[in-house]
Amino acid sequence: MYTSIYRPKKIEKFIGNKVAVQSLITWLLDWEQNNKKKCVLISGLTGIGKSLLVELILKKFDYNIINLDVDENRTKEYINSYIKPLIKTKKTFDEQENALVISDIDSVCDTGFISGVVNCIKETQIPIICICNDRYDQSIKPILNYCFDIKMIKPKYDEVYVLLYDIVINEKIKIKESRIKELYDESNGDIRFILNSLQMDIKKGFHEVMKNIKISNIFETTGLLFSMDETIERKNEIYWYSPDIHTLMVQENYINNIIGIKNDCKKMENLSYSADALSDADLFNTNECDWELTPYIAINTIRATSNCNKKSMIKFPQYLGIISTQNKNKREKINYENVKFLNNEEKCEKQIKKIKSKPKEASKPKEASKPKEASKPKKTK
Repeated sequence: MYTSIYRPKKIEKFIGNKVAVQSLITWLLDWEQNNKKKCVLISGLTGIGKSLLVELILKKFDYNIINLDVDENRTKEYINSYIKPLIKTKKTFDEQENALVISDIDSVCDTGFISGVVNCIKETQIPIICICNDRYDQSIKPILNYCFDIKMIKPKYDEVYVLLYDIVINEKIKIKESRIKELYDESNGDIRFILNSLQMDIKKGFHEVMKNIKISNIFETTGLLFSMDETIERKNEIYWYSPDIHTLMVQENYINNIIGIKNDCKKMENLSYSADALSDADLFNTNECDWELTPYIAINTIRATSNCNKKSMIKFPQYLGIISTQNKNKREKINYENVKFLNNEEKCEKQIKKIKSKPKEASKPKEASKPKEASKPKKTK
């Protein structure tokens, strides 16, 4: 992944926000003398590099990083039990200074957590760095008075272009500058999005390798994925020709193309392997917005075909057919051309006309009640 390969290793390679970089370094170096602002709050757009900036600066000055991530049990009890003892320990056993980093502080559900963080800021003997996307979120308002505020802004196009130019040269990518400008405009400052999109473009056809792919339809590409004559590299190229549908196509057809038909045990073993691979692909596919997971979806889809060989007709996914039929039935339930919606005035007028058109019925006199007949005595034998 380009996001891993071209991730900066030194603060000098960090893209943009030079003012924020210098502000954070100055705050960190003067932390002992700063009695009022023991915590810094770093805010900015998603993917702009907030966590990366903190990591690079703390590593540059040889700090031991104590991370409090969003997936941990972030409650007031957790703060009091585990975090408070750590903030009172200035150095590790090897004389490395400690620093506490709290990520995504604006996404905490427990209201007691923020008050616990405030108490930590008041008592801390080590630097505390809080990271958030929305600096104006009401949930983090209690800590603002205790924090040194650093706002990160969207990097300029010229700053991002330097990084992309190096990638294009190193990877020997043929791409127009207009496409790079388009990626920058779409990203809204998210450098990870730009790198992932650039890599996706290569997979889809910008790279020279993809020029050799000549495929007519989705059924043919799925057949090539099941073919044992194709290499993993070739299958990877074919998968990216239509990544939105290939996983569903493999899921629909892998049972009929599994190998080991004569040996029932081997067949079940191969089926289990392919099913596990497709399950893994489905787990990675739960978050559609995370572009970093798409290569893992691809490799697990290809892994599901490793014990298969094309020997039957490729079928279209029944799941998509069922969804299409359900949507069609919903549309046919209502004939929208014949439906007329009336406003309140029209409804009132129609109701008045109905009342006026009905003739008044004359009141009928009540009939006198008939006397009850006496019951006849039973005959005795």
